Amino acid sequence: MPATTPPAAPPSGLPRRLLLVGAAAGVAGAVSAASASPAEAAPGTTAWLLGGNSGVSTDGSNFLGPTTAGAPLIFKTRASGATSNAERMRILANGNVGIGVTTPTAKLHVKTGGTAIQASSTSTAASSATISASAAAGAGVVGSSTSGAGVKGTSTNAYGVVGSGSTGGVLGQTGYYGVVGMGQSVGGYFGGTTGLLAGGSGAANGVIASGRIGVYAQASVSGQAQALLAEGGQYAVSGTGGATAGVRGDSGYVGVWGQGASWGLYGVATATSGQNYGVYATTSSPDGFAVFAQGRVHVNGTLSKSAGSFKIDHPLDPDNKWLSHSFVESPDMLNVYNGIVTTDADGHATVDLPDYFDALNRDPRYQLTVIGQFAQAIVSRKVSGNSFEIRTDHGNIEVSWQVTGIRQDAYATAHPIQVEEDKTDEDKAASGASGQRRGVSADPRAPRSVDVEIPAADSLPQAPKLP
Repeated sequence: MPATTPPAAPPSGLPRRLLLVGAAAGVAGAVSAASASPAEAAPGTTAWLLGGNSGVSTDGSNFLGPTTAGAPLIFKTRASGATSNAERMRILANGNVGIGVTTPTAKLHVKTGGTAIQASSTSTAASSATISASAAAGAGVVGSSTSGAGVKGTSTNAYGVVGSGSTGGVLGQTGYYGVVGMGQSVGGYFGGTTGLLAGGSGAANGVIASGRIGVYAQASVSGQAQALLAEGGQYAVSGTGGATAGVRGDSGYVGVWGQGASWGLYGVATATSGQNYGVYATTSSPDGFAVFAQGRVHVNGTLSKSAGSFKIDHPLDPDNKWLSHSFVESPDMLNVYNGIVTTDADGHATVDLPDYFDALNRDPRYQLTVIGQFAQAIVSRKVSGNSFEIRTDHGNIEVSWQVTGIRQDAYATAHPIQVEEDKTDEDKAASGASGQRRGVSADPRAPRSVDVEIPAADSLPQAPKLP
């Protein structure tokens, strides 16, 4: 019959390792009975052999561990040169496992002064993962650090860190970098309803990206998908330090779309000397428009142009033709006033001008044309008190009059038109041998093309797809 109790303890002088060996000898029949049931082959009172055990049950009836309620299972070892044993791992009664900590607060709680967990895989299968974590709710992986990296992932030909989720693929929170991804091909790849959700408070940055391409975002062009969606902050998207452009947009339709409650697009040139441009626009089509404004346009400054006209529907064929008229040009800032007046029976007439005429204009000029009959007409009194007088050699004469004045308001006085000026070196380079005016030929001061074009999606290094 198999032994039902462990053999007696050996003499105290024997090494303790012989205890298990002696116990094994006492129960030799128990471990050799191949036809016996698991419970009979290794009853609960049987010692556990250091050399291996057979006939162990698969239903959990045989186990290592305490049976006292609330007692933990503790593992100890003695390091080389140490004089006592030290605890290395503990399994609490609730199932939490602690390594380097006696009160684990998670199913696996590791605490160390070096690397807490290090995992590697030699598999070349695309579906393999060194560490795989998932959660029905919350976060699959949470990493935090006071001086290093909370979670660090590196790869030689695939993805350093991959995160996917119905809300956010990767959530990183720290005092400096929330997530740092470095890879020879792709530093970080994010997929999901929201691939990457980044937020910063105060002066913090949500995302800082560096590399040949700092951030590459791709989305379907159908529906309401956005390759990159930024919300909140003083600037939803802020691009600084670009050698050519802070923000560049390339599209088959609109390169950069600006939309705001106050300003749709705002451009500032910060250089305090030389020629620069707050907004520069050009078109490659001879029938296109470098700038097209749907609505009113106001220039709070001096407008300079190579030519100008108005363009309206042709009044005789508005559905099929345009009508264009050239602007009236003058070296002076002229204001033009005109009208028709009829002299009285004595040949006198007073022409009233706007009540701001004297304040706005200086050096008035006059033109008079008699209508309907031969007569002589003169300006009998120059403009004074916002009016002037006309006299004809006989009465009841209809006279067409025109008066021009040169602006003398504060802005015009401070910013007079410089009629003749020398071309700058930039202007000469833009004009070329043809002598074309600035802005007609290609302007070398226009924004330069970026040195690195954004590649097509199919030209990016493709890492293996995850399962």
